[in-house]
Amino acid sequence: MRQSLESSLEHLGTTYLDSFVLHGPTSRHGLGDKDRLIWRAMEELAREGKTRLLGVSNIDLEQLEELCRGATIRPAFVQNRCFARDGWDQDVRSFCRERQIVYQGFSLLTANPQVVLHPELARLAAARHRTSAQLVFAFAVSLGILPLTGTTNEDHMRQDLEAVALDLGGDERQLLESFTR
Repeated sequence: MRQSLESSLEHLGTTYLDSFVLHGPTSRHGLGDKDRLIWRAMEELAREGKTRLLGVSNIDLEQLEELCRGATIRPAFVQNRCFARDGWDQDVRSFCRERQIVYQGFSLLTANPQVVLHPELARLAAARHRTSAQLVFAFAVSLGILPLTGTTNEDHMRQDLEAVALDLGGDERQLLESFTR
């Protein structure tokens, strides 16, 4: 862990990282000894000032609860893939909200093609001179999700930023909520 972080610091030409992320537990259920050992090493690096914030990704509620119970430094954020069919990860989002952990959603578009490509969403977006992606991002923000996007397209970046300030109408919200289980 230390060697990895030191290598990153050297390549980035800095003395600390803003955030350091545990990229998911080693197993699908619960946390293993290796996960706890890694988190303790990350906490030590944070105490040394090598990183400011710690986060975790690809984690379910049970794993997050266990991590928080054993942590001396709680995760500042959780990065999870969000699926509409699973309620946009509502159980993890609720846990995060209660504990003031920032919930970051990734793959909001690619994980939900049935939402993004839905003809009714396209119609509602066109009526507002917006894109379906913008409505999905605006909906995510309304749920307390900080949307992460990996676009390298400048127009898409601009649209993604504009989406944060969009207020959804009742029809848009109702349609987007209908995609959950």
